[in-house]
Amino acid sequence: MNLSDLASDPVLPEARVPAFAESAPRTARVQQVAANPLNTRDLDTDHAKIESIAESMRTHGQLQPCAVVARDAFLRIFPEHEAAIGKAAWVQVTGGRRRAAALLASQSTLDIVVKNSLAESREAWVGATAAENLDRENLDPIEEAKAVQLLVRECGTGKAAATRLSRTPAWVTQRLNLLKLAPEVQALLRSGELPLRDVRDLHQLAPDEQLEELQQRQQPSEPPELTAVNREPSADGPSPNTPKARRSPEASAIRRLGGTPDKIAKALRAEMASEDLRALANLLLRLSEVAGDQELGATSAVE
Repeated sequence: MNLSDLASDPVLPEARVPAFAESAPRTARVQQVAANPLNTRDLDTDHAKIESIAESMRTHGQLQPCAVVARDAFLRIFPEHEAAIGKAAWVQVTGGRRRAAALLASQSTLDIVVKNSLAESREAWVGATAAENLDRENLDPIEEAKAVQLLVRECGTGKAAATRLSRTPAWVTQRLNLLKLAPEVQALLRSGELPLRDVRDLHQLAPDEQLEELQQRQQPSEPPELTAVNREPSADGPSPNTPKARRSPEASAIRRLGGTPDKIAKALRAEMASEDLRALANLLLRLSEVAGDQELGATSAVE
């Protein structure tokens, strides 16, 4: 005998749980799920990946639901985005590409799971959106920086944002510095033509100086016979065609940091975590002691 026949209430469809139960998978019409207005991922430039997900949906269906919150829960913390979500009953937190792929595949429904706890505060919402994008599949560095910027704005400090993302304050600062880069440099970074390591300190220069500095760094180094140390000066002075000695990366870094010990220390203090500063100071002291011992040994040998 079917036990449901003995019950006074009819069997609930699908998951057989009350419709209001949080985290219970359910199905909603795609048009009833609004896109996350605070998602920094640029879906317009991710068309190939979305097409791949859409093709998988056509073949296998949706394998993982999108996390959403109820319309009222979202508008309680972000009333300024009411126009962006329109009349939708739900607002997507995670799964932005799955939602876009469902639309591309002409799917009429979307599997969702309600997580209203993600809308308990603005900070919780932005943190969940940033963490989902950062942890599941890396954004390009500028998209990361924009996500971090939003979270810092809601958390109040970079340290609080770092704690929520389980990252270091230095990592947060580095990402925010990318937003100070010239648009042309940002475009190179987003396309992958420029590695992140090559631009970590460019934000210290004015935007119109960043490209010039980048070009100097990318020029091939002169062979030893053409360096300023090995070239013999002409009696009439340097020739107009004499190649200009290229500044070493270390010299360029020192110049950008201010050139003097006090300015360099101030710049490093603003960029590095306290534990990293202590490690750097200890390392410099050890190197200084080694250099002193070498000089003393050389003097003794001469005597």
